Amino acid sequence: MAERPPLDAVLFDAGGTLGRLDFEWMATAVTALGFELDAAALRDAEIEGRRRYDDSVGMPRPGDRPDEPSPPLGAAGDTHAYFVGMLAQARVPEALVPRVLERWLERQRGPGLWSRRMEGAAEALAGVRALGLRRAVVSNSDGRAEQHVRDWGLLGELEFVVDSQLVGVEKPDPRIFHIGLERLRLPAERVLYVGDIRCCDETGSRAAGLPFVLIDPTGEYAAPGSASIARISALPDWIATRFTTPAIARSGATG
Repeated sequence: MAERPPLDAVLFDAGGTLGRLDFEWMATAVTALGFELDAAALRDAEIEGRRRYDDSVGMPRPGDRPDEPSPPLGAAGDTHAYFVGMLAQARVPEALVPRVLERWLERQRGPGLWSRRMEGAAEALAGVRALGLRRAVVSNSDGRAEQHVRDWGLLGELEFVVDSQLVGVEKPDPRIFHIGLERLRLPAERVLYVGDIRCCDETGSRAAGLPFVLIDPTGEYAAPGSASIARISALPDWIATRFTTPAIARSGATG
């Protein structure tokens, strides 16, 4: 059996990976406007939002100004397309969409929409720690990534949080990953990146030389042949079967 490559650390995306959209509140907001929608259906529809965001990469945002904070998915693509795609997939009537977006974006300006800890995230971080791996975050955000991670109760598991708004560069630009690598003082090939958006997370991390795994709950979003897992909770086992980590090396269970 071929020897597994060594791995020393994992960098995580924040929203969509360690935390998630508050689908429960978002679905309730749609229902209050006259279209009954449950959180599970909206969560399933989110994958279409990712696809439309991927398709929109390179499109400028209307009203872009240098002093405006970046939207939570970053300015490389159209966050509006992300939300509209989600609503279209959930069969929300087109006439209702502007009112829904108004409510959602008002919430985003306040406590934020990515306000819930992802199911299994705490267990995944603990499992990655048990493998002897260092852990940190590199995220496109609006300046609040660290606060969100703290609110999710996960900050104590991480060495640092790189927030695109605060460092002035965002995914998929490989420079934001280089910032994380410099703080870890590790080469790219020994650091795994975990994210949920192909155009930002996969494209950017691969351009920076990091191995990558995608969170793909449906199994229909990842590119053919690309590494993916359905849930963040599967990450420790996925790593343990593909890499030699410090804990695995100490145990002698390699090869």
